Amino acid sequence: MSTPSITVHQFPPFLQMQPSPFGLKLETWLRMKELPYASQGSFTKMGPKNKVPFAEIDGQLIGDSELIIERINDILGGDNISELTAMERAKSLVIRRLVEEHLYFVLMHSRWIDDAGWEVFAPLVFGHIPTLIRPIIRNKIRKIVRQNLVAQGISRHTNEEIYAKGEMDIQALSGILGDNLYFIGSKPGLTDASAYGLLANIVYAPLRSPLLDAVTAYPNLLSFCDRMRAEFWPESPRGGGEKVDMMS
Repeated sequence: MSTPSITVHQFPPFLQMQPSPFGLKLETWLRMKELPYASQGSFTKMGPKNKVPFAEIDGQLIGDSELIIERINDILGGDNISELTAMERAKSLVIRRLVEEHLYFVLMHSRWIDDAGWEVFAPLVFGHIPTLIRPIIRNKIRKIVRQNLVAQGISRHTNEEIYAKGEMDIQALSGILGDNLYFIGSKPGLTDASAYGLLANIVYAPLRSPLLDAVTAYPNLLSFCDRMRAEFWPESPRGGGEKVDMMS
């Protein structure tokens, strides 16, 4: 089977790394598979599901990092996750759902809603917008994100309650990893790419939050992040994904 042509479309690296955990997950997984790909960044270009990242694979646009990976695996004829036992596959799914469907939203709250995080995050993400219209655009997008996070449920809680939930997720990840190098098995896989995509956005992004304090309390998670960065992003000053071709 020939190697597919892959172009990843995602946000610009305004945190000096890929700010989307899903975008960083996807790129890290592609590097695990040693697949060549191009990376294009845009603040405005959305995919077929109105989400970022999305990818063009052999001319076909596909949204959602999980569906992108499934499509590439279909082309290549499978992935090492198929080599796992039924229990390991279940464990992988549970970890990915914890990271991508819960802890992710705590991270979003820390950046967009918590005023302490917003004061640092907003200038980084909106700094490219002309000064005159910047407050209008900034406040409009923050309002949309707030509505989405309230609808999802996480931002209905107080900051203290939200970060307590995030700290429980982080504690669980540390407990699952234990003394192992990777979350599932003896070599890195999709689960590790997913966990790294989010944890790296806590550990290496130029932002302080209670989530960073929580991760720092677990040396095995810090070692995991450093190990993944050294293996798949050795050239990156932060967590990876900072090299993109900017599009309009």
